[in-house]
Amino acid sequence: MADTVITATMTHPGPTGLRDSMAPALVTGTYEANDTDYHAMIFNTMGKRYITYCVDNPSDKDVTVTIYGAPAITSVVGDPGVFLIGTSVTSSSTSYEEATTDEGAMFFIIRCTSAAASATGTTVTVHAHLMQ
Repeated sequence: MADTVITATMTHPGPTGLRDSMAPALVTGTYEANDTDYHAMIFNTMGKRYITYCVDNPSDKDVTVTIYGAPAITSVVGDPGVFLIGTSVTSSSTSYEEATTDEGAMFFIIRCTSAAASATGTTVTVHAHLMQ
């Protein structure tokens, strides 16, 4: 079964255009924690390799978060060239969990899953702060 796509929205608080690679960026996406499917957000790193990624998990179930590097915007976990970055982290129920990496990749995939469906069907928010 394919991952459920988390639509990524990118915000540039600084300059745009040629200076995008120098400006920090915030990527945000949400999904409903009402199943045990994998939910994946893929986004362009714009040449940045330092990333802080976090999950705001107000649901009543733990969420496991894993980050991958990918060679294309259409990549999915399991494709050739997609690789695991670090280890997964767990965002406990009703908590906010963050991690960092300085691994480089053309695209990042942040993949989330719950061990059990949330009874509350709460919206989980995924953030990625891209820095130089």
